[in-house]
Parts: sequence; structure tokens; C-alpha cells
Amino acid sequence: MSWEEIFPKKPMDRLRWLFKACKAAKEGRIKPNPLYNIVAHRRFLEGLKGSIATDCLNLIRGHIHLFSPKQQKQLQSDNFELFRKYAPISVLDSDDDEDAAPPLPPPPEVHVEMKDKKRKKGEAARKQVEEEEEFGFSDDDTEIKKARILAKGIERRIDPADGQAYTLEEFINEYGGSGDKPPVEWDNSRHTSFIYKE
Repeated sequence: MSWEEIFPKKPMDRLRWLFKACKAAKEGRIKPNPLYNIVAHRRFLEGLKGSIATDCLNLIRGHIHLFSPKQQKQLQSDNFELFRKYAPISVLDSDDDEDAAPPLPPPPEVHVEMKDKKRKKGEAARKQVEEEEEFGFSDDDTEIKKARILAKGIERRIDPADGQAYTLEEFINEYGGSGDKPPVEWDNSRHTSFIYKE
């Protein structure tokens, strides 16, 4: 529950933390007040976008009963940035009274994939051998490797800005650059690369 540990985390890691914290609060292992103070803080919300932000909001809404009535009101108001930007909205006709708006639908259940810290060295080595057999050995020419990979599908990488996977062409459209000189964001996302078979 240390702010110094939580706030510097990447958005996906903050979502994982929130998932665990909500579960712990529900089980009575942590108090709701410190949890509220963290999720309502602007530093916790920094950089949360797209599906990660929506999942964070749905986790909070799914555990709203843990908080005091005053905290619930704050977390479900336009003063709370996540709610203002990512909450579902009720569409009203122009002649409808705002007070007659139907209540928000219940939040969907959020499933968060946790990091697997128990990965064994032997498993990592075996995976590397499998990749080398599939894509070519490590001493193969880079262009030969790339050709083998691309023959199997389209390479996509995760854009950290929104957590979604995009092709090189889509990265270039968003950030500039070219096929010969890809954008920095593409290079920085090398570790997220995967081949999408259409």
C-alpha cells in the first residue's frame, strides 16, 4: 500500500495491483480508506488510457460497496477523472429530465492476467530452442530470419500508449518514420512483438 511503490508502476502493473488490492479489501485484509486515497490520487491515474483505464474503473465500480457513501459519491462523479472519461453514459432525448436518467449498468467482471514470476530457466531455454527451430538459428542472417518470420504472418507490436497491438505501417501512420527507419516507439516495443496470422 506504499505510494512510492504503486505510483511509479506502469499502467498495466497498476491495473494488476488494483485487482489484487480490491480482492484484499473485499476479504478484509486491507482497509478501504487507504485504497480510496490511492485510487483517487491524480498520480495513480496518470497514463491510464483505453482498455486499462476502463478495466480500472470497472474494478472500482465493482467494489464500490467497500467505500463510504461519501467516497462512493466522489468515485462516481465527474470530479473523478476515470469516471468522467470512461464511465458508460445514458443517452437522453432532449425533452427527458436529467434526473430521470436510468442508472448505469453494472460493471462487467474484469479479468487481469498476472505476471508469471515462477518461470524456470529450463523452460526459457527450451522456448528459445523452439523459436530457433521455427524461425532460424541465432547465427542466421537477420534478413533471413525476418523473411522467415514474415512468411508466417504479420508482425505486430504493443503500443504502450494504449496497450493495443499494431503493425509497423500503423506505427508509421501514428508516429512517422518509414519502413527503413521505423519510429522509435516501434523499436522500443520490440519485446512485445508477435506474429499475427490472418
